[in-house]
Amino acid sequence: MVPEAEQGLLGSLEEKITNLLSKYQEMKKEKEEMAASLELEKEKIIKLEKKLEFFSKDREKVKTRIDQLLHRLKGVDI
Repeated sequence: MVPEAEQGLLGSLEEKITNLLSKYQEMKKEKEEMAASLELEKEKIIKLEKKLEFFSKDREKVKTRIDQLLHRLKGVDI
């Protein structure tokens, strides 16, 4: 037979372990949610980087056209 004091200690230990495992599961779930959120944010970053690249190329095209037009205007006698 287990003395009552030891029974109380074992019960307390069991409760602490149960709480610890519960917290572990909560943290594991939170980690998975954060990982999923991080993946979404990474996908957004990739899309934004592609947009930025597109706009940069488009800007260069516009700049080139303006330079060409200005060059053409320089040749016009006023």
